[in-house]
Amino acid sequence: MFNKKVRKFIYILFLGIIAIFLIWQFLKVPQKDDNWQEPFSLQAHAEFNEDFVTIKNIRNFRYGADEKESYINYYDQTYDLNKISKVWYIVEPFKDADYAAHTFLSFDFSDDKYITITIEARKLKGQEYSIFLGMLKTYPLIYIVADERDSILMRANIRKNEVYLYPVKIEPEQARVLFTDMLLRMNDLAEKPKWYNTFTDNCTSAIAGHINKIWPGKLPKFLWQVWVTGYAEKLAFEKKLLDTELDITKAREKYYITDISQKIGDVSNYSKIIRQFNNN
Repeated sequence: MFNKKVRKFIYILFLGIIAIFLIWQFLKVPQKDDNWQEPFSLQAHAEFNEDFVTIKNIRNFRYGADEKESYINYYDQTYDLNKISKVWYIVEPFKDADYAAHTFLSFDFSDDKYITITIEARKLKGQEYSIFLGMLKTYPLIYIVADERDSILMRANIRKNEVYLYPVKIEPEQARVLFTDMLLRMNDLAEKPKWYNTFTDNCTSAIAGHINKIWPGKLPKFLWQVWVTGYAEKLAFEKKLLDTELDITKAREKYYITDISQKIGDVSNYSKIIRQFNNN
């Protein structure tokens, strides 16, 4: 169809476009300050003082029916690291993609404080999340510290997604290491932003990196279930990371919290009530 010179020109042009794209991706740097969507606009920061940590800008939003309208609220809270008693693994499967889910952790303190850390793609105003674009340098990585009445209630009651709240098999001393390690990375990302990646640095693979600090090699870096987040729930059962003897089917029945969250709504003792699991 094309003569030899035209084909050669097209081939060189194609290689040139690829080279420019790769150079652009290599040189692209995530921004600290930009026109972020409101839920991602304010970065939390942790200040350590021996056995205590003060976390500033804990997100505690309340959302309208479509999440576009929200009551914006943040607070600061000091936590006694010696009082971490439990860790919870939260799984939110995506409705339209069995291979994808959002996973995050909640830390339970003996003085009735609960706090979640959710690792997400930081989006600009008007920007939608795309699994494909997430493989490119599109979204900075952000660690969000949020009240459970924000991060869990929003997913169960506003988005009306399935949400599972599993207890993690971990000692309090190990939970302290995990919590501290996540907060330190959060602080580091605030100063030196890095890119989110759909596979290599997503919500689940980032958690796996922190878990490996406690149990080296427990979740190998190139384990495909760590990259493909929809299979992370099953992986947690296979690796015996969860504090239950139930199989995944029965555990899903017991630790499913969407129904009770929608029933009680936004109440002051929300965190305690959603943990009134079915023990039958």
